[in-house]
Amino acid sequence: MIAMSYQYGKQFVHEVDAESEAITIGSVSKSQAKKTQIQSIHISDDPEKIFEQSPPSALDYAIILTSLYKHGYRDIILTTNLNWDQQPGLETQGLAHQLAMFSRSAISTPVTRVASPQSMPEVLRRSLIPMSRVTGNYRQLPCVNHAPISIHADSGKHTLAGFSEVESIQLTTGSIPLLAYWQDEGLIPSIELLTVMMAHTIKPSDIVVDCGHHIRLGKNGPLIPIDEFGHTTAPENPANQLAPLQAEKLMLPTNAKGRFHQLKPTALIHAVGVKSASTNTLSPERISRLVALSHHYPITETSATFVRLPLLASMMLLLDVALLSFWFGELTRSKRVLAYSLSAALLIPLLFVLLAALLYLSQHWLSLSAPLATLITAWACHVFRR
Repeated sequence: MIAMSYQYGKQFVHEVDAESEAITIGSVSKSQAKKTQIQSIHISDDPEKIFEQSPPSALDYAIILTSLYKHGYRDIILTTNLNWDQQPGLETQGLAHQLAMFSRSAISTPVTRVASPQSMPEVLRRSLIPMSRVTGNYRQLPCVNHAPISIHADSGKHTLAGFSEVESIQLTTGSIPLLAYWQDEGLIPSIELLTVMMAHTIKPSDIVVDCGHHIRLGKNGPLIPIDEFGHTTAPENPANQLAPLQAEKLMLPTNAKGRFHQLKPTALIHAVGVKSASTNTLSPERISRLVALSHHYPITETSATFVRLPLLASMMLLLDVALLSFWFGELTRSKRVLAYSLSAALLIPLLFVLLAALLYLSQHWLSLSAPLATLITAWACHVFRR
């Protein structure tokens, strides 16, 4: 109970261990764990005809990824549509092979809800937040059960997918969707939430969601406030971005390899050409907010851990309350009422403050339900005793 008093202050209940009955108090830190930058990679309409076709084919994307890897990039976010109607098997297999070289990769894809639920794509399933990590009313979140566009670049366990939009749901200005509920499965993150996860090296299984309140990314990751619909407020200040690079320029010989290896930014691929922009899954405004979100939220720090008061100390305290209550019962009716009134007004608040201070200094917590039940029961018996 003492620890729970931190819930709505600068400190909050960070973790409750049911096995050891320990309550960990966390605090918000303004510092960042690291400063991973995001490097925008622009795909134009290829006026110099370097690519095989425009918009780029699966083979073109494979070449772009190979060049990025050689430049030192190890994390990548793709916000363009990785689907080709012709489904060229060898080319998409080559693209998946090149994407598998990266340590972490994220792909954005739209989701929707249909009458007959469809199976969840594996790339989305790897992003799934299990319901065991979710508290609160998740029914207010958008419910989906279908990914209408196939992804031809699933490279395995290091590739996750986040939704770019929930079709038929209009976004409100100034809000960013972070969560959706996949019917009968669990919660899936948006590409924005995946970006924050990548910036702080967080796995889906490390996330804790308190619907309508916040998303906690790992033990010491950011605490992201959300509303009941799984949205958060867009950052007011734009992020400081690195100058964008043209994808076709990465194909040309460069002496900047060492510089890229030193920075190791996260590559963010999106299209800016007239023709290539049709493959984007995010608007330019959301791209800008996605970059700003990556380090917008402060990390959390562990302030203190409170363990439950030992059983012997709890029993002694309960015995003291019981003896005090029964001693009041031996007084005359008028004195008994006066004793309870003075205790309720003065003695109990002072003892509560003293007990709270002692518990805080010794880093223990105590459930007050048993002492209060004993006191109220004794009072009721004495008041209504004939």
